[in-house]
Amino acid sequence: MPRRLWDLKSNRVVDNDLHTQSMLYPLFWAITHSWTNDMKPLAMTPINQYQWPIPLPGDIDLERDVRAELLSFGAEYVWLDVLCLRQHSGTQKPNDHNSTLDSMKQNEWKIDVPTIGNIYRAAERVVRYFNGLGRPF
Repeated sequence: MPRRLWDLKSNRVVDNDLHTQSMLYPLFWAITHSWTNDMKPLAMTPINQYQWPIPLPGDIDLERDVRAELLSFGAEYVWLDVLCLRQHSGTQKPNDHNSTLDSMKQNEWKIDVPTIGNIYRAAERVVRYFNGLGRPF
């Protein structure tokens, strides 16, 4: 199961351990998307408690363009790579905090990236944004 899921109703990323305490894992949708040339690399968001910047297409807003659309389709929990997989620290200036974050990312990715296929297989539904995340289907 995924390490994290985006709870669309509360609009926050929740850790897997919150679900495994009850031994019930919610049904979730997996979102896949095309990466575009205009991805902005440093979009910080309260959805993941500002833990890492997320890359988004330049004209996309997660609230307006992605969350609202997925809720209207009936999704409640979503696995979205840019929110649920820790991304790079997002700054060019090395410091101890960024070094720790990048180290955490590397350790998580050793486990999480090889299991992405299992996430898509376990998902109740898979949604694919062919034109870039949040752009019209």
